[in-house]
Amino acid sequence: MAATAALASCGQVDESGVGVRVLVTTDSGARTVLDRSGIEAKDGEPALAVLRRATTVETDARGALTSLDGRRATGGRTWTTWLNGAPLRSGALKTTGEDVNLQQLPVVNGPRTTKVHDGDTLWVDLQPAGATPPRGVVGTFPEPFEHGQEGMRWPVRVECAEPRGRACRMVRDALVRYDIPAVTNLIRSSYNPESARVAVGTWKQIREDPSAGLAERGAEESGIPVVPQKDGRGFALLDAAGRETRTIGAGSGLVFASRYRNEPPSWAVTGTDDAGVLRAAGAFDATTLKTAIALAVSGPDLIRLPDRGDATR
Repeated sequence: MAATAALASCGQVDESGVGVRVLVTTDSGARTVLDRSGIEAKDGEPALAVLRRATTVETDARGALTSLDGRRATGGRTWTTWLNGAPLRSGALKTTGEDVNLQQLPVVNGPRTTKVHDGDTLWVDLQPAGATPPRGVVGTFPEPFEHGQEGMRWPVRVECAEPRGRACRMVRDALVRYDIPAVTNLIRSSYNPESARVAVGTWKQIREDPSAGLAERGAEESGIPVVPQKDGRGFALLDAAGRETRTIGAGSGLVFASRYRNEPPSWAVTGTDDAGVLRAAGAFDATTLKTAIALAVSGPDLIRLPDRGDATR
């Protein structure tokens, strides 16, 4: 209900003729197969119809994707789809047992039943075997903040440990460049479950955020390919199977997406210290984040997550 109310409180996105962007990648975004914008789509049309206009598509009897652009899901690999940076899903994220923060993975809609709208970005990735589907990705920025879901934008809040600080200003300015209005608040000064949010601050400052804090549970539960140390002094980077590959320390930053219960998406721009937060804020742009599930910044290195043991500068 929270997400539905949020959408109802926002304005309709009117971008007739813009079309849909279709992005096809493999290996958690490591390799781009197809990136086409302006694919014709009628509002409320199934995502599968748009995919078929962009490339060759094969499905099984249930409508699940089996092959795109000649690349077939074999050996335990699966096609995972995000619409505007959020998984295709139906139903609310639910709590399990007595732990209200532990969330079950929701039922996932397929491209045959998911509806797209003009201006949306449809990202389909051939995920490695054993990968936990993330609950959100950063690689289609400025989505999900620009178009939201179901043709409606969410209100956007930038919640900062230091609202007048440089990192907070950098994140807000990045949104403004895409004409995305955002309210700036002190982190956890108020709670609005109907807004998409970006939490900005050191890990010690934002770890109590209900969405960002899920990262400490590990990828199997959170879908986030990094585990921050509780003291905030280091980040354990994970591979696609959720195994720890290395730890980055002082001066390191992170940008990742999450989602708490059935609320709108929430992102974290964080670091081990102020220098790390600034590095993460500097990476908060479409070019740097393109096709990344999540991103770590360690010194001059940009590390795409899940970790493959490489980095770019």
